[in-house]
Amino acid sequence: MCSARSTPFSVGSDGVAAWSALHAGAWIGLLETHKQLTRELDAELEVRFDLTLSTVELLGRLGAAPDRCLRLTALAGACGLSLSRVSRLAAGLEQRGLLERRPCDDDGRAVEAHLTSAGLELLRQAQEVHFASVKRAFFDRLSETELQTLATVFGRLEQPPPATCST
Repeated sequence: MCSARSTPFSVGSDGVAAWSALHAGAWIGLLETHKQLTRELDAELEVRFDLTLSTVELLGRLGAAPDRCLRLTALAGACGLSLSRVSRLAAGLEQRGLLERRPCDDDGRAVEAHLTSAGLELLRQAQEVHFASVKRAFFDRLSETELQTLATVFGRLEQPPPATCST
């Protein structure tokens, strides 16, 4: 937790805020690292498989789902994407024969995505390359202690902040 003595930013006489060196190193470092890695990984997947990180995640979620099938709304929630974005991605994957969209049996308004055998095969190939790339570009550059620290920190940050009471 950030203590009172560790002020994250200051405001100059011109009214423009700037992060402290410590906080800029953490926050800007996280953003820049994410940007660099996602660009590099996206580019490799695009060249090798004509896929993006988002489509690999979508295919991966379908591959891990029971019967390799999910409602588009569930897929959108799991991937952190809008339903319209997932629908567009699914349409492109369907054109390539990687998934099929079908109405839900129990709700005619809902649509399910079903991973095809071709989609499963491409997913396996893309994941092999992707996992190796993530290992090389990220995990291999960190010590076991650093990985454990990141896992602990990011595990805590994915939880909602605790509620506070004002008195």
